[in-house]
Amino acid sequence: MDDERFHNFSSTTVHHLNEPVRMISVYVEMLEEALGEQLQGEALQSVENLRNAAQQMQRLQEGLAEFASATGKSVRPHSAVRLELPLRQAILNLDEEVKASGANVAFHNLPTVLGDFDQLRLAFEHLLKNAVRYSGERTPEITVAAEQTEKDWLIEVRDNGPGIEPEFQSRIFELYTRLHGKNLPGNGLGLPICKAIVANHGGDIWVESQPDKGSSFCFTLPIHRS
Repeated sequence: MDDERFHNFSSTTVHHLNEPVRMISVYVEMLEEALGEQLQGEALQSVENLRNAAQQMQRLQEGLAEFASATGKSVRPHSAVRLELPLRQAILNLDEEVKASGANVAFHNLPTVLGDFDQLRLAFEHLLKNAVRYSGERTPEITVAAEQTEKDWLIEVRDNGPGIEPEFQSRIFELYTRLHGKNLPGNGLGLPICKAIVANHGGDIWVESQPDKGSSFCFTLPIHRS
C-alpha cells in the first residue's frame, strides 16, 4: 500500500473508530457506577481489563491520526522555524513524563530551518518520549544538537539509554514495531511518524546506537537561506 492510500485508509479508520471507542469507555464507567461494591474478584478484573483495552485503542487511534497527518500532503507551505521553539513546546507537552523520570534535556546550537512548526514539534515529542520511556534504570540524559553540513542541517537527539541491537536498528522505523513488547506504553507508530515528518521536509532519519552506550537519532533538514 503506497503512502497516499495508507493516509486515506488511516484517516477513514480513525474517523470510524471514534464512536465505538468512546462508547466502550462510557459503558465501562456506567457499569462501575451501577454495580458499585458488587464488582469484586474476577468481575472487577474484567472491568479493569476492559478499561485498559479501551485506553489502548484510544492511544492507537491517536497514533493513527498523527500518522495520517504526517503522511498527508500538507496544504501549508514550509516557513522559517527556529528549531528551538518546537523543541521547547515538545518538552512542555511532555512535562509530566520528563519530571516523573527526572530526565535532563539539554540543547544548543539549534538553527532556523524551513519547515512546519507543528510537525517538527510532533517529531521531537516522539523522539523525546522514546528516550524517556526506554531509559531502563538510568536517569535519562538527553541532548539535542545540530551541525551544518555542505547540503543540510544534521540534527541529533542523543540519549544514555540501553541502546539498540544492530539487527533491530532498521526495523524500528517500520509500522507497529515494538522492541519492548507490551511491558511499556506505546503503539509502534512513533518512529514511523518521525520518518514521515522528516521525509515531508526532504530529509532522512536513522539511528546510531550500541548496546549499553545509548542511542543517537539523527535526521537532516534543509538549510534556510534568507
